[in-house]
Order: sequence, then structure tokens, then C-alpha cells
Amino acid sequence: MVKYTPMMEQYLEVKKGYLDALVFYRLGDFYEMFFDDAKIASSELDLVLTGRNAGVEEKVPMCGVPHHAAATYIQRLVQKGYKVAIVEQLEDPSTAQGIVKRDVIKVVTPGTVMDDLTDEKNSIYLASIIDYQYGFALSVVEMSTGETFIKNVNRNWFVLTQTILKNNIKEVVVKSSFDEKGVKILRELGNVVISYCDETSIEAQYIELCEEVKEERNREAYGLMLHYLEATQKKMLGHLQLVEIEREDDVLYMDFSTQQNLELVIPLRAQSKSETLWSFMDRCQSAMGSRLLKKWVEKPLVDKKKIELRLDRVEILMKDFIAREELKENLSKVYDVQRLIARVAMGSANAMDCIRLQKTLNAVPAIFDGLKGEVFDELKKGDRLQDLHAQLEHAFVENPPLSTKEGGMFQDGYDAELDEIRIIQRQGKDWILQLENAEKEKTGIRTLKIGYNRVFGYYIEVSKGANSQIKDEFGYIRKQTLTNCERYVTQDLKEKEDAILHAEERSVRRELQLFQELLEKIKGYLPKLQKLAAILSEIDCYYAMSSLCSEQGYIRPVFTDKDVNIVQGRHPILDKMMKEKRYVANDLMMNDENEILIITGPNMGGKSTYMRQVALNVVLAQMGCFVPCKKCEIPLFDKIFTRIGANDDILSGQSTFMVEMSEANHALTFATEKSLILFDEIGRGTSTYDGMALAQAMIEYISTCIHAKTLFSTHYHELTALEDSISCVKNVHVEVHEEDDHVTFMYRVKKGKADRSYGINVAKLAKLPDSVLSRAKDLLKELESHKRVVQQSYQIVELKKEATKETKIVEMLDQVNPNELTPIQALQMIIDLKDNLK
Repeated sequence: MVKYTPMMEQYLEVKKGYLDALVFYRLGDFYEMFFDDAKIASSELDLVLTGRNAGVEEKVPMCGVPHHAAATYIQRLVQKGYKVAIVEQLEDPSTAQGIVKRDVIKVVTPGTVMDDLTDEKNSIYLASIIDYQYGFALSVVEMSTGETFIKNVNRNWFVLTQTILKNNIKEVVVKSSFDEKGVKILRELGNVVISYCDETSIEAQYIELCEEVKEERNREAYGLMLHYLEATQKKMLGHLQLVEIEREDDVLYMDFSTQQNLELVIPLRAQSKSETLWSFMDRCQSAMGSRLLKKWVEKPLVDKKKIELRLDRVEILMKDFIAREELKENLSKVYDVQRLIARVAMGSANAMDCIRLQKTLNAVPAIFDGLKGEVFDELKKGDRLQDLHAQLEHAFVENPPLSTKEGGMFQDGYDAELDEIRIIQRQGKDWILQLENAEKEKTGIRTLKIGYNRVFGYYIEVSKGANSQIKDEFGYIRKQTLTNCERYVTQDLKEKEDAILHAEERSVRRELQLFQELLEKIKGYLPKLQKLAAILSEIDCYYAMSSLCSEQGYIRPVFTDKDVNIVQGRHPILDKMMKEKRYVANDLMMNDENEILIITGPNMGGKSTYMRQVALNVVLAQMGCFVPCKKCEIPLFDKIFTRIGANDDILSGQSTFMVEMSEANHALTFATEKSLILFDEIGRGTSTYDGMALAQAMIEYISTCIHAKTLFSTHYHELTALEDSISCVKNVHVEVHEEDDHVTFMYRVKKGKADRSYGINVAKLAKLPDSVLSRAKDLLKELESHKRVVQQSYQIVELKKEATKETKIVEMLDQVNPNELTPIQALQMIIDLKDNLK
């Protein structure tokens, strides 16, 4: 047996319980890492790797970071997907018997980051997943705000990974018995950490939060999440909000690739600085407002009543410039209350957090009173919490220290006992000043001064040149000799020092006690504070939308039963960016006669932009915002599917064509007659005839079986003949002006099909060598003269809509082992089967 020193034995004992984490082990003023942890940390953080004698022949690998700078290092490790277990000293080293007790006080993981979030507008989620044989139950939490929701998805790995990517879930918690194939798929996502926990019971203190959660599988997922969070945070989670049940049908469904293609919240190219719809709209004055606006962009509504209420509120603010500017001024005084109260609940708040809370509460009456109109009445019913504001208003000094253990936080007059202690402190310090003057008089040394340090306490300092003037009768006792001075103490000074230092100690202790009492009072207001934070976030979103819509001259959308009528629609972001070159607005008309538009024209002509602007206008309208059009009449869409762009999914080993077909399949399977489908050049990833055949078959299937509103751009000009055989298909094209082999893109969408492709003209614009262009023209003439007539039958064969409902039920039954279902689970499954049949 290898025999280590007692300290290293203690470290190894702690490490045993945290094998999947890097252990930051507190030794004095440093956090040290040992063995493999040290090697990993030194590599990831560019730290020097050293060794430590640990009672064995070879030194143990070691590296460390100063405790005051640890947060930055921990943050860097967590961003790279590591977990960090923080080990602290649990007793005072000066009073400890033998080796100081140490243990883990917290585990920081990618999904539980709270204090060290670099982007205050970003939300990082953790999800626990329960596999109930024919589906997954997810309990999702945002630790820095306590927001929690539960969601059920089909037992389909593609759907599960899409859900994880869409919700920015950085860590998933599963049972140790979770499907190994699933674990492998989740690991392949790359930036998702997998953690394990098997306990699913719900403690009594959390029961109130999940009263709305009825199904056993959902309660199991919630319990799994709670146990993992308590295991990592080492304390009760007082800031968790009421659990919301999120249903797919409550919002406009968009899968992850659609959100990416439309650049709603993330640029299409990683590291790109290009504007997203959310960043373009984000005029919120608070970080929590920005986070809510992001959620609104990702999850537009499908309930007309709720959308109209948002539009009413935006309209009132748009019309009243003065009220809007006053609202902006007052909202700018609002801090991130959601994260402030989370820190209060977790015990990591400081005095500055309390001051920010007080300043926010101070602005609330003006914000509420500035909202005119009945549509805001529901929001204004919220508790303004002015009683809490009164308790905080005169508590703290203007610039308190960041640490709560230094004192100096509270104002004079806040607490009588603290005032008394401070009087003793001040009297002591006045006495020191008087003593200094008296000693100068007595000794005749004008440069004599009284100083203080933590090692020696108070001392009298005399320069070397004046030291000969010190006489025995002064009663000076030499304490320290320095190169340029001597330091002395006297009996009176030592006695007074004890009184002063004792008062300082009492003062710090009293302030800490007062601060803890105040935090407990704030904790009593947590539910009300969470409601108020939600209201302020919502008001902030209305301000942001009204400010943008007013400035850009947007109009209110009108919702119809089926038809689409957009007059002079514009792409919101490009419209603003192209100030010098006026953006070309375009119309869109869709009804039963033209459910499907086939869009032809050259690359760079504006086909993709046209399709994106339609989708973005739908998103804006259904999130309750005005839209960049002259007129906008649209139905309420239930889902948007897109296939725009040709990015190879190299990391998962999928080609452009495979990704294209997967996304097309997802649309054809789940789209309904209320959906919007945008297909950009489907089939270009394979041979011409393959691609053309697939594209035609898809158009026929959508027109016959789905009846979704569809924009289908293509370079296969042969497809334009479908207009003659399918009544709901119409051709449009992007206009091009051609003169002497030079093309000018007009970016205008007109009825009818494009004459030809203009590929060589575009190549000329890209400045390809003249010899290449010349040869291409010759070849084109040759090919066109020997053109094969593509034998296409535009006779529509009978197409049947895939019986997705029945297929889904068969899949559910196939996945289930009846012998493993409890009676309650079996009953729940019958209920789910009936719901799916409706």
C-alpha cells in the first residue's frame, strides 16, 4: 500500500466522491489540484505544472490558482465542459485539532452556472430526462433565475437532440440505466455534458412548486432534477419558480435548423458578427427583458387573443412618444432582479445586490404609473413591494465593499447597537490622533507618527535620525527595527489597541448579523419578487418592440382564416442595413388557387431573401410585434419548416444532401394545412434528374396531401410546367435586367417563370477568367442545340398523405415492453394513445 501524508489522504478521500469533476482543494490562499486534475487544469488554463511531496518517492503532480482569482479559472473550465468541485476549510486553522476539516461546498457544472455567467443576456439550461419507453419527459431549469418547465417529446432521438439544441441545454441528467445508444447520441452533440443521478423523490419543500404536474413521469423528471441540483449546490434551492408545463401546440413550432436558417437568435455561421432577429429587436433596458424577448422570438404564439393583447400594448406605446421615452428612462434604472433574487436565495448576495434591488423597487411606481390604457391593467395589478423598498432605502452606504465580511456596509442610524460600537471605534481613533500630537510635544520629534498593521497592531514610528531623542522616561518599548526607522509601543497604546480592535471585531460581526437578517427578510418576498421581475421584463419587451416599430414605421398585422396578403413586405434587418441602397419591397399573395409558389431566377437575385422575409414577418406578427409592410394579412400558422442554405453537417458525418433530405422529411411528416414551408433549391445535392424528380414529387405531395402554404425556389426550370397541371401551383420569378451580356438584379418578384438561368452572367460578375466564360458559352450553345427532352409526366398520380397518426401509434406500441410498465404507466399510456388519435 502506498502511504500518503494525512493531507493527501484527506484529498484522495474527497476525490473519491467526485471522480467526474476537477477538485479545487483549498490550502491557505490557494486552490490546489493534484494528479490528473492538475495535468488537465495546467493544460486547459496554461498553468505551470509542479510537484508536491506527499509521503511517497515521486512528487505528486500539482498546480494551483489564487483563491481570489478562482472564479475566472472555474468559469473557463466550465465553458470547456468540465465540472469543478470546490473544497473549502470547514474550521478555523488556528483552533483546529490536527488536520483542518475540508469538504466540497459546491460543484459548478456547465448546466448550474450562476455567478460567473459572462453574458448576462444568455440563458443556460440543465435538463433531466426520463425515458418512459414511448417518449421522454424533460424537466428543464435555468439555475441563475430559477425558471423551470416540463416538456414531453416523442421517443425519437432526432426530436430529443433538436429539443436540447433549441433550448441551449448544456447539461443533461439521466439515470444510470438510461439507454446507452441515447447516451452516445447525446455525447455526439459535442457541447452537452452528461451527468447521472438515480433519486427521483420530491422533498416536501418543493411540493408547492409542482402542484400542476400530475403525470408520474413528469414528477419523476422533476425529482431527478432537484436531487442533482441539491447534490451539486449543497443547499436548498429557494429561488426555483413554479413549474410550467410547456406544450408544443401552444407556440409556433420551429425546429432547431429552422431557427438557425432564419437566424432568429444565433448567426448562421459560428463566430459571425451578423445581426440576428433578436439582436436587431433588442432595445430592452434590462438584461432580464432581453432574455424574455429572446424567448418570444424563439417561441411566437398561436393564440390570437394573446397576440392581439401584445399588439394592443405595443400600439399604445407607439402612439405616445413622451410616455415611451419616460418609460425608457425609468426602465434604465431596473437591474436584473431575477438573478439578484437567485443570489439572495442561494446566500451569495452582497450589499451591492441589495442596493440594486432597492433602486429597482424605487423605479417601479413610475414605470407602472406611466402605462396608460386598460390593456395594461393586468400588469399593473402586480405588487409594487414598496414596503420592502422602505426597509432597504436607508440601509446601506453608497459604495459598500464587495465582501460582506469587512464591515462598512450599513449607514449610521440603521442600527442603534452598531452605532454604539462605531462611537467606541471613532473615539479610539480620535484618542490615537490626540496621543500622536501629545507624543510629538513630549519628545520634540515633529516626524513621529502612529501607524498600524495587522501583524504588530498600533505602533509609534520614529525615523533613524531622530531616534537618539528617545529617553527611557518616555516608557517606549522597542518593537521592530527597519532600515530607516524604529517602531515602539507603550503600555497605554497596547491597552487602547485592544479596545479599538475589539470594537472593530464587534462592528464587523454585528454588520454580518444585520446583513443575514436583511437577507432573510428579502427571502420572505421571493415569490412576489419573481412575479414583479416577470412583469418588468414583459414591460421592457413592449418598450423595445414599440420603439423599433415606431422608428421603422411598421404596421399592425391582421389575422385571416386562410389567405396571405402581404403588400410591400420587407426583410426587417436588411431594410435597416441598406440605408443608401433602398431595399426593394415585394408583395405576396397566397390563397387556395396559389398555395404553392415556385420561384425561379438566378442566384443572387433575391430568392432566399424573399423567402426569409416572409418567414420573419410571420414570426414578428405572431410574437405580437408590428411588421415591415404596407399591409399584412396572414393566417395564424402552427409550424414553420425551412430548408435554406447548403451547410454540410460534417461533424455528424452527414452530407449536404442527407441533411437536406432529413429536413425535408421532417417537414413533409409534420406539416399541416396551417403550416408554412420554405424549400430553397431542394434536390441540388444530387444528380440533375434525381433532384428534379424528388423536387417534383415533393411539390405534388404537398399540393395533394398537406395543403400547406409553400414557397419553393428552384433552378429546375422544367418544374415551372407544374403550374399547368396542378391548380394550386403558381410561378413567380425574380426580375433581372439584361443588356449587352450584363445583368442587373432588380430584386423584384414578379408573376410568371424566369426566361433562363443567367449562371454565366453571374460568373462574369464574380470575375471568372474570360477564357473560362467564353468556353462555357460555347458549351452552353452546344448543349442547348442537342438538348434532350426530359420525359416528365405532369399527370398527377394518386398520392396519399402518410398516416402519421397511425404510424406514430404503432411506433409507440413497438417501443413499449408491457411487462415493464407499472399499472399507472399503462393507464397513462392509454390516455396518451387516445390523445394522439383525436
